[in-house]
Amino acid sequence: MSRPTVGVVGLGTMGAQVLWQLALRGVRATGFETYAPGHARGAAGGETRLFRNFELDDLGYAPVVRRADELWEILQRESGRPLRTKTGVLVMGSPGHRQMRTALRSAEMSGLPYVVYDEDELARRHPEFDVDPGDIGLWDPRGGAIRPELTVAAAADMARRRGATVHTDARVQGIESRRGRVVVVTESGEQVFDRVVVAAGGWTPGLIPALAPTLMVRRLTSAWYFGRKPDYLDSIVPFIRTVPTYCYGLPVPDRTAMKVGLGFENHLAVDDPDTVPRVLRPEELAPFTAMVERYLPGLQRHPMRTETYIETYTEDRHEWIGELRELPGVIALAGFSGHGFKMCPAIGEIGAELAIDGATTLDIGFLRGGTPPTQDAVARGAASAYPVKPTTPGR
Repeated sequence: MSRPTVGVVGLGTMGAQVLWQLALRGVRATGFETYAPGHARGAAGGETRLFRNFELDDLGYAPVVRRADELWEILQRESGRPLRTKTGVLVMGSPGHRQMRTALRSAEMSGLPYVVYDEDELARRHPEFDVDPGDIGLWDPRGGAIRPELTVAAAADMARRRGATVHTDARVQGIESRRGRVVVVTESGEQVFDRVVVAAGGWTPGLIPALAPTLMVRRLTSAWYFGRKPDYLDSIVPFIRTVPTYCYGLPVPDRTAMKVGLGFENHLAVDDPDTVPRVLRPEELAPFTAMVERYLPGLQRHPMRTETYIETYTEDRHEWIGELRELPGVIALAGFSGHGFKMCPAIGEIGAELAIDGATTLDIGFLRGGTPPTQDAVARGAASAYPVKPTTPGR
Protein backbone atom coordinates (compact mmCIF):
# COMPACT_ATOMS: atom_id res chain seq x y z
CA MET A 1 0.00 0.00 0.00
CA SER A 2 1.43 3.36 -1.03
CA ARG A 3 1.88 6.03 1.57
CA PRO A 4 -0.38 9.09 1.39
CA THR A 5 0.66 12.49 0.14
CA VAL A 6 0.51 14.92 3.05
CA GLY A 7 0.30 18.68 3.27
CA VAL A 8 1.35 20.53 6.44
CA VAL A 9 -0.20 23.95 7.01
CA GLY A 10 1.95 26.04 9.32
CA LEU A 11 5.67 25.37 9.74
CA GLY A 12 6.11 26.69 13.25
CA THR A 13 6.70 24.87 16.52
CA MET A 14 4.68 21.76 15.63
CA GLY A 15 4.33 21.89 11.87
CA ALA A 16 8.07 21.90 11.16
CA GLN A 17 8.45 18.82 13.35
CA VAL A 18 5.57 17.05 11.57
CA LEU A 19 7.19 17.78 8.20
CA TRP A 20 10.53 16.42 9.42
CA GLN A 21 8.93 13.23 10.72
CA LEU A 22 6.99 12.72 7.50
CA ALA A 23 10.18 13.17 5.47
CA LEU A 24 12.02 10.70 7.72
CA ARG A 25 9.38 8.14 6.77
CA GLY A 26 9.73 8.75 3.05
CA VAL A 27 6.33 10.42 2.70
CA ARG A 28 5.77 12.94 -0.09
CA ALA A 29 5.16 15.94 2.13
CA THR A 30 4.63 19.61 1.37
CA GLY A 31 4.69 22.40 3.94
CA PHE A 32 3.08 25.83 3.71
CA GLU A 33 4.29 28.78 5.80
CA THR A 34 2.99 32.36 5.66
CA TYR A 35 6.44 33.73 6.45
CA ALA A 36 9.48 31.41 6.74
CA PRO A 37 10.38 28.71 9.27
CA GLY A 38 12.00 30.28 12.31
CA HIS A 39 10.11 33.59 12.30
CA ALA A 40 9.03 35.07 15.65
CA ARG A 41 5.50 36.23 14.79
CA GLY A 42 3.83 33.13 16.21
CA ALA A 43 4.59 31.10 19.32
CA ALA A 44 8.19 30.12 18.58
CA GLY A 45 10.12 33.12 19.80
CA GLY A 46 12.17 34.56 22.62
CA GLU A 47 15.52 32.89 21.86
CA THR A 48 15.18 30.36 24.68
CA ARG A 49 12.47 28.17 26.20
CA LEU A 50 12.56 25.74 29.10
CA PHE A 51 13.05 22.02 28.66
CA ARG A 52 12.10 20.23 31.87
CA ASN A 53 11.64 16.54 32.43
CA PHE A 54 9.13 16.77 35.28
CA GLU A 55 5.47 17.59 34.78
CA LEU A 56 3.53 20.10 36.86
CA ASP A 57 -0.03 19.29 35.81
CA ASP A 58 -0.69 15.92 34.17
CA LEU A 59 1.46 12.82 34.58
CA GLY A 60 0.07 11.52 31.29
CA TYR A 61 2.58 13.76 29.52
CA ALA A 62 5.55 11.87 30.96
CA PRO A 63 5.95 9.37 28.06
CA VAL A 64 5.57 12.22 25.56
CA VAL A 65 8.34 14.21 27.26
CA ARG A 66 10.59 11.13 27.38
CA ARG A 67 10.15 10.58 23.67
CA ALA A 68 10.71 14.26 23.00
CA ASP A 69 13.97 14.05 24.94
CA GLU A 70 15.16 11.28 22.61
CA LEU A 71 14.13 13.18 19.50
CA TRP A 72 15.79 16.41 20.67
CA GLU A 73 19.06 14.49 20.72
CA ILE A 74 18.48 13.12 17.22
CA LEU A 75 17.46 16.47 15.73
CA GLN A 76 20.40 18.26 17.32
CA ARG A 77 22.88 15.62 16.17
CA GLU A 78 21.59 15.39 12.61
CA SER A 79 21.15 19.14 12.13
CA GLY A 80 24.51 20.01 13.67
CA ARG A 81 22.83 22.93 15.44
CA PRO A 82 23.04 23.82 19.17
CA LEU A 83 19.31 23.40 19.80
CA ARG A 84 19.35 22.42 23.47
CA THR A 85 21.72 23.12 26.35
CA LYS A 86 21.40 21.02 29.51
CA THR A 87 22.01 23.55 32.23
CA GLY A 88 19.57 22.07 34.73
CA VAL A 89 16.20 23.58 35.69
CA LEU A 90 15.02 24.58 39.17
CA VAL A 91 11.34 24.17 40.06
CA MET A 92 10.32 26.19 43.12
CA GLY A 93 7.13 26.56 45.11
CA SER A 94 5.01 25.38 48.00
CA PRO A 95 5.17 21.63 48.70
CA GLY A 96 1.47 21.78 49.57
CA HIS A 97 0.36 22.93 46.15
CA ARG A 98 -0.91 20.49 43.55
CA GLN A 99 1.64 21.53 40.92
CA MET A 100 4.62 20.91 43.18
CA ARG A 101 3.16 17.61 44.39
CA THR A 102 2.72 16.56 40.77
CA ALA A 103 6.28 17.61 39.95
CA LEU A 104 7.66 15.55 42.84
CA ARG A 105 5.60 12.54 41.78
CA SER A 106 6.76 13.00 38.19
CA ALA A 107 10.39 13.03 39.33
CA GLU A 108 9.87 9.87 41.40
CA MET A 109 8.28 8.03 38.48
CA SER A 110 10.76 9.19 35.84
CA GLY A 111 13.81 7.13 36.82
CA LEU A 112 15.88 10.25 36.13
CA PRO A 113 18.18 11.99 38.62
CA TYR A 114 16.71 14.77 40.73
CA VAL A 115 17.33 16.54 44.04
CA VAL A 116 14.84 18.11 46.46
CA TYR A 117 15.95 21.13 48.52
CA ASP A 118 14.21 22.39 51.62
CA GLU A 119 13.88 26.14 52.11
CA ASP A 120 17.25 26.55 53.81
CA GLU A 121 19.14 24.46 51.28
CA LEU A 122 17.37 26.23 48.43
CA ALA A 123 18.47 29.61 49.78
CA ARG A 124 22.04 28.39 50.28
CA ARG A 125 22.45 26.86 46.83
CA HIS A 126 20.55 29.51 44.87
CA PRO A 127 20.85 32.84 46.68
CA GLU A 128 19.94 34.71 43.48
CA PHE A 129 16.26 33.97 44.21
CA ASP A 130 14.03 35.12 47.03
CA VAL A 131 11.47 32.51 48.04
CA ASP A 132 8.30 32.30 50.10
CA PRO A 133 8.34 30.77 53.59
CA GLY A 134 8.22 26.99 53.35
CA ASP A 135 9.12 26.84 49.67
CA ILE A 136 11.10 23.89 48.38
CA GLY A 137 13.15 23.39 45.26
CA LEU A 138 13.18 20.47 42.82
CA TRP A 139 16.41 20.32 40.81
CA ASP A 140 16.18 18.72 37.36
CA PRO A 141 19.82 18.29 36.27
CA ARG A 142 18.86 17.08 32.78
CA GLY A 143 16.64 20.09 32.07
CA GLY A 144 17.82 23.20 30.35
CA ALA A 145 17.22 25.69 27.58
CA ILE A 146 16.03 25.10 24.03
CA ARG A 147 16.26 27.57 21.15
CA PRO A 148 12.82 27.88 19.55
CA GLU A 149 13.48 29.86 16.39
CA LEU A 150 16.60 27.86 15.52
CA THR A 151 14.80 24.59 16.26
CA VAL A 152 11.94 25.40 13.88
CA ALA A 153 14.32 26.43 11.13
CA ALA A 154 16.48 23.32 11.67
CA ALA A 155 13.52 20.92 11.56
CA ALA A 156 12.20 22.45 8.35
CA ASP A 157 15.68 22.33 6.83
CA MET A 158 16.10 18.67 7.79
CA ALA A 159 12.73 17.90 6.21
CA ARG A 160 13.77 19.69 3.03
CA ARG A 161 17.04 17.76 2.90
CA ARG A 162 15.07 14.52 3.03
CA GLY A 163 12.85 15.47 0.12
CA ALA A 164 10.01 17.53 1.59
CA THR A 165 8.82 20.62 -0.26
CA VAL A 166 8.67 23.88 1.70
CA HIS A 167 6.62 26.81 0.43
CA THR A 168 7.52 30.08 2.17
CA ASP A 169 5.56 33.34 1.88
CA ALA A 170 2.59 31.08 1.19
CA ARG A 171 -0.47 32.09 3.20
CA VAL A 172 -3.12 29.37 3.14
CA GLN A 173 -6.52 30.87 2.39
CA GLY A 174 -8.64 27.78 2.80
CA ILE A 175 -8.74 24.02 3.34
CA GLU A 176 -11.46 21.88 1.75
CA SER A 177 -12.36 18.20 1.57
CA ARG A 178 -13.37 17.10 -1.92
CA ARG A 179 -14.18 13.57 -3.04
CA GLY A 180 -11.93 11.89 -0.50
CA ARG A 181 -9.00 14.28 -0.96
CA VAL A 182 -7.98 17.48 0.81
CA VAL A 183 -7.40 20.72 -1.07
CA VAL A 184 -5.12 23.47 0.23
CA VAL A 185 -5.86 26.87 -1.30
CA THR A 186 -3.22 29.60 -1.49
CA GLU A 187 -2.83 32.75 -3.58
CA SER A 188 -0.84 30.64 -6.05
CA GLY A 189 -3.65 28.16 -6.57
CA GLU A 190 -4.74 24.79 -5.22
CA GLN A 191 -2.80 21.69 -4.22
CA VAL A 192 -4.45 18.35 -3.50
CA PHE A 193 -3.34 15.81 -0.86
CA ASP A 194 -4.53 12.59 0.68
CA ARG A 195 -4.14 14.07 4.19
CA VAL A 196 -3.43 17.51 5.60
CA VAL A 197 -2.05 18.36 9.05
CA VAL A 198 -2.97 21.82 10.30
CA ALA A 199 -0.54 23.23 12.89
CA ALA A 200 -1.23 26.92 12.46
CA GLY A 201 -1.18 28.05 16.10
CA GLY A 202 -3.15 31.25 16.61
CA TRP A 203 -4.29 31.20 12.99
CA THR A 204 -6.08 27.85 13.43
CA PRO A 205 -9.51 29.27 14.36
CA GLY A 206 -9.57 31.24 11.11
CA LEU A 207 -8.59 28.23 9.01
CA ILE A 208 -10.83 25.75 10.84
CA PRO A 209 -13.93 27.60 12.07
CA ALA A 210 -15.27 24.39 13.65
CA LEU A 211 -12.46 24.58 16.22
CA ALA A 212 -12.86 28.28 16.97
CA PRO A 213 -15.27 27.73 19.94
CA THR A 214 -12.74 25.42 21.62
CA LEU A 215 -9.63 27.62 21.27
CA MET A 216 -8.54 30.79 23.05
CA VAL A 217 -5.85 32.85 21.31
CA ARG A 218 -3.65 34.89 23.63
CA ARG A 219 -0.63 37.17 23.38
CA LEU A 220 2.21 35.98 25.56
CA THR A 221 4.88 38.50 26.50
CA SER A 222 8.44 37.96 27.64
CA ALA A 223 10.57 40.65 29.28
CA TRP A 224 14.37 40.81 29.48
CA TYR A 225 16.17 42.41 32.43
CA PHE A 226 19.76 43.35 33.18
CA GLY A 227 21.17 42.62 36.61
CA ARG A 228 21.65 45.40 39.14
CA LYS A 229 25.21 44.20 39.61
CA PRO A 230 27.51 42.78 36.91
CA ASP A 231 27.86 39.37 38.58
CA TYR A 232 24.22 38.72 39.56
CA LEU A 233 23.53 36.47 36.58
CA ASP A 234 26.86 34.64 36.58
CA SER A 235 25.49 31.47 38.20
CA ILE A 236 21.72 31.84 37.96
CA VAL A 237 19.85 28.85 36.50
CA PRO A 238 16.68 28.50 34.43
CA PHE A 239 13.72 28.27 36.78
CA ILE A 240 9.97 27.93 37.05
CA ARG A 241 7.77 28.78 40.02
CA THR A 242 4.59 26.81 40.52
CA VAL A 243 1.20 28.48 40.97
CA PRO A 244 -0.11 30.59 42.64
CA THR A 245 3.10 32.58 42.03
CA TYR A 246 3.72 31.12 38.58
CA CYS A 247 6.55 32.62 36.58
CA TYR A 248 9.64 31.34 34.80
CA GLY A 249 12.94 32.67 33.61
CA LEU A 250 16.10 31.82 31.71
CA PRO A 251 19.40 33.68 31.42
CA VAL A 252 20.35 34.57 27.87
CA PRO A 253 23.25 32.46 26.57
CA ASP A 254 25.93 35.04 27.41
CA ARG A 255 24.31 35.78 30.81
CA THR A 256 24.06 39.50 30.23
CA ALA A 257 20.30 39.46 30.88
CA MET A 258 17.44 37.32 32.20
CA LYS A 259 14.23 36.55 30.31
CA VAL A 260 11.11 36.41 32.50
CA GLY A 261 7.66 35.10 31.57
CA LEU A 262 4.31 34.97 33.37
CA GLY A 263 1.29 32.65 33.36
CA PHE A 264 -2.00 32.43 31.49
CA GLU A 265 -3.82 34.99 33.63
CA ASN A 266 -1.39 37.63 32.31
CA HIS A 267 -1.84 36.70 28.66
CA LEU A 268 -4.26 39.02 26.90
CA ALA A 269 -6.92 37.99 24.40
CA VAL A 270 -6.19 38.26 20.68
CA ASP A 271 -8.80 39.06 18.06
CA ASP A 272 -6.52 38.89 15.03
CA PRO A 273 -2.98 37.45 15.23
CA ASP A 274 -1.97 39.49 12.19
CA THR A 275 -2.72 42.80 13.90
CA VAL A 276 -2.00 42.04 17.56
CA PRO A 277 -0.25 44.88 19.43
CA ARG A 278 3.39 43.97 19.91
CA VAL A 279 4.30 46.74 22.38
CA LEU A 280 3.23 46.56 26.02
CA ARG A 281 1.38 49.41 27.64
CA PRO A 282 2.88 50.59 30.98
CA GLU A 283 0.07 48.97 33.00
CA GLU A 284 0.79 45.63 31.34
CA LEU A 285 4.28 45.70 32.83
CA ALA A 286 2.98 45.91 36.40
CA PRO A 287 2.72 42.10 36.92
CA PHE A 288 6.30 41.70 35.68
CA THR A 289 7.50 44.39 38.06
CA ALA A 290 5.76 42.77 41.02
CA MET A 291 7.16 39.32 40.25
CA VAL A 292 10.71 40.54 39.64
CA GLU A 293 10.81 42.64 42.79
CA ARG A 294 9.48 39.76 44.90
CA TYR A 295 11.53 36.83 43.61
CA LEU A 296 14.42 38.22 41.53
CA PRO A 297 15.74 41.11 43.60
CA GLY A 298 19.01 41.29 41.71
CA LEU A 299 17.35 42.36 38.46
CA GLN A 300 16.82 45.96 37.45
CA ARG A 301 13.26 47.19 37.90
CA HIS A 302 12.62 48.09 34.28
CA PRO A 303 13.06 45.63 31.38
CA MET A 304 15.44 46.48 28.61
CA ARG A 305 13.29 44.62 26.09
CA THR A 306 9.84 43.03 25.69
CA GLU A 307 8.52 40.76 22.96
CA THR A 308 5.04 39.41 22.22
CA TYR A 309 4.17 35.98 20.83
CA ILE A 310 0.94 34.18 19.99
CA GLU A 311 -0.22 31.18 22.02
CA THR A 312 -3.41 29.13 21.75
CA TYR A 313 -5.15 27.55 24.71
CA THR A 314 -7.97 25.12 25.32
CA GLU A 315 -10.31 25.38 28.27
CA ASP A 316 -8.78 22.39 30.06
CA ARG A 317 -5.22 23.18 28.87
CA HIS A 318 -4.95 19.85 27.05
CA GLU A 319 -4.02 19.85 23.39
CA TRP A 320 -6.57 19.23 20.67
CA ILE A 321 -5.16 16.48 18.48
CA GLY A 322 -7.57 14.83 16.12
CA GLU A 323 -9.19 14.40 12.73
CA LEU A 324 -12.13 16.65 11.99
CA ARG A 325 -15.55 15.26 11.18
CA GLU A 326 -16.30 18.43 9.19
CA LEU A 327 -13.10 18.05 7.16
CA PRO A 328 -12.29 14.38 6.58
CA GLY A 329 -8.60 13.82 6.05
CA VAL A 330 -7.64 16.94 8.03
CA ILE A 331 -5.75 16.42 11.29
CA ALA A 332 -5.52 19.39 13.65
CA LEU A 333 -2.78 19.96 16.20
CA ALA A 334 -3.92 22.91 18.29
CA GLY A 335 -4.18 24.47 21.71
CA PHE A 336 -0.79 23.63 23.21
CA SER A 337 -1.54 26.06 26.02
CA GLY A 338 1.93 27.44 26.50
CA HIS A 339 3.69 24.21 27.43
CA GLY A 340 4.12 22.51 24.08
CA PHE A 341 7.58 23.54 22.92
CA LYS A 342 9.55 21.06 25.01
CA MET A 343 7.36 18.27 23.57
CA CYS A 344 7.30 19.46 19.96
CA PRO A 345 9.49 16.71 18.42
CA ALA A 346 7.23 14.04 19.94
CA ILE A 347 4.08 15.90 18.88
CA GLY A 348 5.54 16.08 15.39
CA GLU A 349 5.97 12.32 15.42
CA ILE A 350 2.39 11.85 16.64
CA GLY A 351 1.08 14.11 13.89
CA ALA A 352 3.05 12.27 11.22
CA GLU A 353 1.85 8.87 12.46
CA LEU A 354 -1.77 9.99 12.44
CA ALA A 355 -1.42 11.33 8.90
CA ILE A 356 0.15 8.12 7.64
CA ASP A 357 -1.90 5.38 9.26
CA GLY A 358 -4.24 6.87 11.89
CA ALA A 359 -2.48 5.35 14.90
CA THR A 360 0.17 6.56 17.30
CA THR A 361 3.08 4.84 19.00
CA LEU A 362 2.47 6.92 22.12
CA ASP A 363 -0.87 6.59 23.87
CA ILE A 364 -2.55 10.02 23.69
CA GLY A 365 -5.78 8.90 25.28
CA PHE A 366 -5.08 11.10 28.30
CA LEU A 367 -5.74 14.15 26.11
CA ARG A 368 -9.44 13.33 25.80
CA GLY A 369 -10.32 16.01 28.37
CA GLY A 370 -13.40 17.03 26.44
CA THR A 371 -15.11 16.60 23.10
CA PRO A 372 -15.55 19.83 21.14
CA PRO A 373 -19.21 20.59 20.49
CA THR A 374 -18.70 20.19 16.74
CA GLN A 375 -17.47 16.61 17.14
CA ASP A 376 -19.19 13.34 17.87
CA ALA A 377 -17.27 10.13 17.13
CA VAL A 378 -13.84 11.73 17.17
CA ALA A 379 -12.82 12.94 20.62
CA ARG A 380 -9.87 15.02 21.69
CA GLY A 381 -7.03 12.61 21.04
CA ALA A 382 -9.20 9.78 22.37
CA ALA A 383 -7.61 6.34 22.39
CA SER A 384 -10.85 4.96 20.92
CA ALA A 385 -10.39 7.26 17.94
CA TYR A 386 -6.69 6.53 17.42
CA PRO A 387 -5.39 3.09 18.32
CA VAL A 388 -1.91 2.74 19.76
CA LYS A 389 0.62 1.12 17.46
CA PRO A 390 2.85 -1.70 18.68
CA THR A 391 5.99 -0.30 20.27
CA THR A 392 8.92 -0.13 17.88
CA PRO A 393 11.85 -2.33 19.01
CA GLY A 394 14.51 -0.25 20.69
CA ARG A 395 12.13 2.53 21.68
